[in-house]
Amino acid sequence: MQNKLLQLALISGVGVAMLTGRILITDSLGHFGLFWNLFLAWIPLLVAYLTRVLWQQKIISRVGIGMGVMLWLLFFPNAPYLITDLIHLKEVPDYLLWYDSLLSFSFALAGLLAGLYSALLIHRLIDQVSNRIWAWTIMVGSLIVSSYGVYLGRFGRWNSWDIITNPFSLVRYTASSLQNPVAIKLTVAFSFAMLIIYSAFWLYTYKPKEVKN
Repeated sequence: MQNKLLQLALISGVGVAMLTGRILITDSLGHFGLFWNLFLAWIPLLVAYLTRVLWQQKIISRVGIGMGVMLWLLFFPNAPYLITDLIHLKEVPDYLLWYDSLLSFSFALAGLLAGLYSALLIHRLIDQVSNRIWAWTIMVGSLIVSSYGVYLGRFGRWNSWDIITNPFSLVRYTASSLQNPVAIKLTVAFSFAMLIIYSAFWLYTYKPKEVKN
């Protein structure tokens, strides 16, 4: 896991270096929000990693794992959310288009990988304490819910902590947006994409258990 964290840190570092260079060269804070969005994308990975470590050291029980999974799911939409930041490329002047495209792609890739790694940690942990069917059921549900969370963040401008600081307004907005065709279409499309991407990622990292003779 340490190697994966190092690789992800290097990818994140590329985006941070490119954005820092852009700010220094253009003397503009354009795309500065990517710094914050990338930080938020790392939180679910850190939550998943910490939950696994606490379980392995027998500091938390299954109840603790459940709380860790809920906290992970609360922040998980911030990881794939970085993909939607590509929408800002339509506002970029022509002479910066290629640079900003690579810049935005670096952040989007870092966010997506952070999310995939965190989901994989949670998936394997649930699989250990329950069974494969239950683990996949939770993961599929989490990916669908998080896809709707991306809609809430991009179009509703809601944040993960609004569920604590402004829960009633969030519930009202959620209830009304469930009848919004844009919300439904984006959630379905994003869910389909995330399910395919995560399944491929899971297969790529899958290691079958050795059969003892």
